[in-house]
Amino acid sequence: MSFMGKRILRAVSVLSLPFSLTGFALAAPDEAPIQLEEIIVTATKRASLLQETPIAITAITGSTLQEMGAKGMDDFFRTVPGLVVQEGETGAGRGRVAVRGIRSQGEATLGLYYGETPIIGSNGTASDPGGRTGDLALFDVRQIEVLRGPQGTLYGSSSMGGTIRVLFNEPSTRGVASSVSSEGSFTRDGGFNYALQAMLNTPLTETLALRAVVSRQENEGYIDQVTLNRKNTNDSRQTSVRAALKWAPREDFSYTLTVMHQDSGVDDSTLYTRSLGMFNSNAPTLTSYDEKFTLVSGEGRLDLGFADLVLASGWQESGTERTTDGTATALASIAAPASPCRIHFGISTACSATQLASYVAYARTRTPALFYAEMENRVITQEARLTSNGQGALQWTAGLYYEKRNDDVDSYFVLADATTGELIKPIDVTSYRYVDTDMTQVAPFGEATLEVLPGLKVTGGLRYYHYEKTVAGEVVLPGGPSYQSASPYAETKTTESGTIGKASLSYQATDDVLLYSTASQGFRPGGTNNTPNIPSDLITYESDSLWNYEAGIKTNWFDKVLSANLAGYWIDWDNIQVSTRTADNVFSFITNAGAARTRGVEFELNARPVTGLTLSATVNYTDAKLTEDQVNSSSLPSTSIGRAGDRIPYTPRWSGSASASYEWELSASLSGLARLDYSYTGQYPNTFRPTLSTYRVIGGYHIVGGRLGVKAEGWNAALFARNLFNSQASTFTDGSTRYVAVRPRTIGVSVGADF
Repeated sequence: MSFMGKRILRAVSVLSLPFSLTGFALAAPDEAPIQLEEIIVTATKRASLLQETPIAITAITGSTLQEMGAKGMDDFFRTVPGLVVQEGETGAGRGRVAVRGIRSQGEATLGLYYGETPIIGSNGTASDPGGRTGDLALFDVRQIEVLRGPQGTLYGSSSMGGTIRVLFNEPSTRGVASSVSSEGSFTRDGGFNYALQAMLNTPLTETLALRAVVSRQENEGYIDQVTLNRKNTNDSRQTSVRAALKWAPREDFSYTLTVMHQDSGVDDSTLYTRSLGMFNSNAPTLTSYDEKFTLVSGEGRLDLGFADLVLASGWQESGTERTTDGTATALASIAAPASPCRIHFGISTACSATQLASYVAYARTRTPALFYAEMENRVITQEARLTSNGQGALQWTAGLYYEKRNDDVDSYFVLADATTGELIKPIDVTSYRYVDTDMTQVAPFGEATLEVLPGLKVTGGLRYYHYEKTVAGEVVLPGGPSYQSASPYAETKTTESGTIGKASLSYQATDDVLLYSTASQGFRPGGTNNTPNIPSDLITYESDSLWNYEAGIKTNWFDKVLSANLAGYWIDWDNIQVSTRTADNVFSFITNAGAARTRGVEFELNARPVTGLTLSATVNYTDAKLTEDQVNSSSLPSTSIGRAGDRIPYTPRWSGSASASYEWELSASLSGLARLDYSYTGQYPNTFRPTLSTYRVIGGYHIVGGRLGVKAEGWNAALFARNLFNSQASTFTDGSTRYVAVRPRTIGVSVGADF
């Protein structure tokens, strides 16, 4: 058997473990099966049972997150079919999240909601808010819902691939409750990590309650910078505070005000240089990422009898300081100084020999170098909607969405300390430019479901959108080492209107079988590049859109002891927003080019074959390829641009997961807990063109984690391991010899208590 065949066989064998265990457990004579928990989701803007909701959706309950020890998106995303989180080189803070292969630079392709509020990343200088999707601490979370496939009619732009909803536990007037938890661990090739979390719920009056949550975690790094002679440089930290106040003076009315603030950061890149050995790097600088994020949201609900009125308001602000290495750019300007020299002296003619020598001498004093950005992003969102009440044949939702964004970026090319590799403060500036982005969007939307025959329902939805985006900026201080030539203030406005739709047919054949089919659209807003050295016809770019055709079946078996769901889809994606680079290969910008097709199958299984035992498994296949060349009449020809047939980067064809959780009685007051989690991520390319020198195939790794512990009334303790077998497979590469790997094996102890 071939090497690849053995790997596939091993993956299939592990993924089939829950099926084997289920068959064995169902036959066990001394234990009785127990029905699966009926999970209620609100993905369609109304409450419904998960297995009766005609959408491909994964729901992860708060209790499951606790069992997994999940603290962020990286701890649960592999359990969701087709969900990919690309952290990039920072390994902390914000990353790119995608599902079903709908992944590209520009606006986000997968929406992220905290409650009723969409979370929107900052643009940066490359108009790429999708590359900075937030990751909030997951303590005291009621449920996470991951909707796969376009959710454009109800959730709007940037939900063209799907939507993630993080739902927090709400304040309760039923009594005082509190909980604390702590965790300490050691990472191989790194050091000590810890996490502390606490929650307090208290009634203030009979109608008013407060719930407050605080968490702090620090992880010691495991990357050693050989050139700088520094160890474990990529330390990370996160402090999160959340408080919610709920007022419910009547049964038909409530208002919840939530305030949250989070500080997060990482001290250095997680990239290592493969030729130097695992987790060793020869970077000339340390590259950091620090962010402060604040969200204030309000949610009012009023029962009008015929419908529920929901008013959801959100204000969010993020302030980010980020550095990336610029030394290679400065050195390139020394190796080929003709153009940088003209920028340095502000001339259009060729530099003289004396000027060239003068420039080279100057440029050598500007290394090592960093690109240093200060980003501020402020977003206001408002949504008002009506959702019908009752159990009649017609159910409907109608609403209006408003969004206002202000995004400012100050981008500097600065000097770094040659000894420590750190940013010098106050900053020593070589060049400076800024980009300001303002966007306003208005979108009325509606969706209705009609039961035409018993069990047979037809759903239709429509959303109209109109947005205006203004981008302005200038190069204030030009600099040859950064290739930033003088550029006066420029302001460009783009505006676009359109509609997207959805049509769905579902049939509840029996209490245990649901069939559905859907055709739905998704889109992302276009915009404007404020980028030095690009042709005028590339300044603006349009929205891109897709059609998703999907069919699925949801089933329950053995009196709801086992559930099995299967979905297949075909997605046509047109006018894709892609990232390319300027002719001097220094600056990134967005343009429209090409089309893609994604086809796939998703399978989910959950079972409780005996009391105390819960099993789950997922299998996902995604075939995501370009169907057109990305070079068109308005893009720059480049060998790095994808061609028809190229795979979409960072999208594995095969992935899957399996887990087993078992709780048993040790004594009248003490229970034992054991959990095992496994995931497989297949291989994927880092870029489109296989002929490109920076093309790499990475992935193809297995991750195993486990927990073993005890719990009693009011407290619990566990021994855990993440990446138990210390998988060292790469998850990201910058296209050279530098890679990011899964965090090394981490073993620790957690303790928690409820009061």
